Amino acid sequence: MKYSLGIIGYPLGHTLSPFMHKAVAHELGLELQYKSFEVNPKALGDFMKRFRDTSLDGINVTVPHKVAVMEFLDGLTDEAITIGAVNTIYRKDNKLIGDNTDGFGFIESLHQNARVDPSGKSIFVYGAGGAARAIVTSLAGYKAKKIVIANRTYKKAEKLAVKAKELGCVVDCISNEDSKLIGSIRAADIIVNSTSIGMEGVDEKELPGISGIGPSSLAVDIVYRPLRTKFLVKADSIGAVTLDGLWMLIHQGARSFFRWTGREFPTQLARSVLLTRLSNN
Repeated sequence: MKYSLGIIGYPLGHTLSPFMHKAVAHELGLELQYKSFEVNPKALGDFMKRFRDTSLDGINVTVPHKVAVMEFLDGLTDEAITIGAVNTIYRKDNKLIGDNTDGFGFIESLHQNARVDPSGKSIFVYGAGGAARAIVTSLAGYKAKKIVIANRTYKKAEKLAVKAKELGCVVDCISNEDSKLIGSIRAADIIVNSTSIGMEGVDEKELPGISGIGPSSLAVDIVYRPLRTKFLVKADSIGAVTLDGLWMLIHQGARSFFRWTGREFPTQLARSVLLTRLSNN
């Protein structure tokens, strides 16, 4: 069977999704096309109308369309409803269904690659953007003991905290300049960077307060360019366990791939080909 897939966002120069999905499909003996579509936010409605009439079986959705695209869909999975954003669209009974695999990808990376269960843990999260929305909501759903959200804009962190609190999680919000920043990091079992800070060519600054990381912590970064960010290098230097952002990308991709094809995704293979790709760029 032939599969026709794609990804929409604006801009899209950084995405590894086309390469990842095509490499995995080749290994599985599947005929698969995966195209990138740079879609200006003003043109999103027109693109979605055309999408309905094309042969595309599904698409990934990345910034800035993850929330805006929801109004053009016929249905949403429970994950998409809970998180309030969509990163995967698939067809079912001639309808367009929106899913969110970002939260699954993050939790699966904790379970499979760090061997950590977030339930009952105290967690510190940098950022309150789209990635943080999926991460914080999923952590709350997995019964994290407490989540501290640190963001440059305090009100944005407060807004993100609402859903997590509805799920029964204790959530505190602080600004990046708050005097409680280092103490909150020191008290956390898991510290997550969900921002672009540390990303090569985008925001290569150092995260504030990382001197609070302790050797018993797990430091997780969603950035994968570079694979070893300043945050992870610092955490590693003091003996903390670290988890890079490539695993989240792979696991969320695996879930999307299954939605489209019904086939299991070889995550170790995906890791290998992506590492090769990154080392050559």
